[in-house]
Amino acid sequence: MTKLPLDGIRVLDLCIVLAGPTCGKTLAQYGAEVIKIDPEHRPPQLTPWLDVGRGKRSISLNIVNPDGLETFLKLVDSADVILEGFRKGVTDRLGIGYQQLKARNPNLVYASINCFGRSGPWEFRPGFEQNAQAATGVQLRNSGGKGQPRPATFTLNDYGTGIAAAYGIMMALLEREKTGRGQQVEAALSYTSATISGQYHVTHQNYVRNDIGGPGVRGLNALTGLYESSDSWVFLSISSNREWETLCRIEEFSNLGLQEEFLSDDLRSKNDLLLREAFEKIFVANSTTYWIETMSSIRIPLVKNTTAAEIHGDEFNHERGLIKDKDYTNSMDLNSSWGNTSWAGNPVIMSETPLQDVNPPIFGGDTVPILKELGLTTEEIARLRETGAIPEVLPIKI
Repeated sequence: MTKLPLDGIRVLDLCIVLAGPTCGKTLAQYGAEVIKIDPEHRPPQLTPWLDVGRGKRSISLNIVNPDGLETFLKLVDSADVILEGFRKGVTDRLGIGYQQLKARNPNLVYASINCFGRSGPWEFRPGFEQNAQAATGVQLRNSGGKGQPRPATFTLNDYGTGIAAAYGIMMALLEREKTGRGQQVEAALSYTSATISGQYHVTHQNYVRNDIGGPGVRGLNALTGLYESSDSWVFLSISSNREWETLCRIEEFSNLGLQEEFLSDDLRSKNDLLLREAFEKIFVANSTTYWIETMSSIRIPLVKNTTAAEIHGDEFNHERGLIKDKDYTNSMDLNSSWGNTSWAGNPVIMSETPLQDVNPPIFGGDTVPILKELGLTTEEIARLRETGAIPEVLPIKI
């Protein structure tokens, strides 16, 4: 089997929700050994566990408990990466801050992931996906230009920050190969949000800001936007005069090419609303299949708006590995209740390094094996149970 890029790297993942766990999952997809650390009282919800819990070993360990903390510190001695998503100051109070762990293991790459970063006036504020969206203008840009903010309905900052943090960690590990020293890596949802919406933060002389967005707009302009067909929705993208001229050779659009209001780019821009209204009447008169075939024949980009069910039903998505399936129905373990499951695969393809398919663990299912790997005896593990550092009953059903 091809050796994966992060083979031999041990990661301790203390994060919850999505951003930090996404980082851990990403590292696991590239071969890292990721140990997810959660106390008994913090079981995850199944949906995110099947998504961002994948590729990890799960130990249920209460690091607030003195014995649990000491056990965690033993794990730190063999770790390469720490992932934490606490508010600033919390890890120091727990005894697991960067400087504290660096003194114990100078080679550590220590990643801190939160909403607003670790400096500035908001450094102590808690926050999640929608807080980051609000703070960086995303919800206003998603309002359709009517001044009524609207949250984006997908967690672009959570997943984006997890991937950005993984990127930073890999760079830090590469730097460690050169210098022999670890370092702290910081990532924040609000920083990611500003980066993802980077085009809105560009300014230059004579620039006129026009923050277009939201369901009311349905696109940048008449030539680049959403249209309703007779049975669903499609997205049209025309980006050149050549494509416009090609479009106007189609019978349904031929009259538009002759109208004085649409003879040039400037005129089409000036009369955008009029052009959109004309397009709306044309598209709704035929089916999505008709429009895909018609536009494909003249090489005009047009894409159907696809449901999640359609994505899962597309065999190519399974062949490509964009969608992964696993049936736990007949499993003899606690995960049999998960039934038929599916999740998104790795979006990256590497020609010489086939990436591994990573599966979710059973919550707490790796606790005892990991403790034994640390050299703990049966009696010492029993004492951890007695003191509440680990649960009395393992693993834990979610």
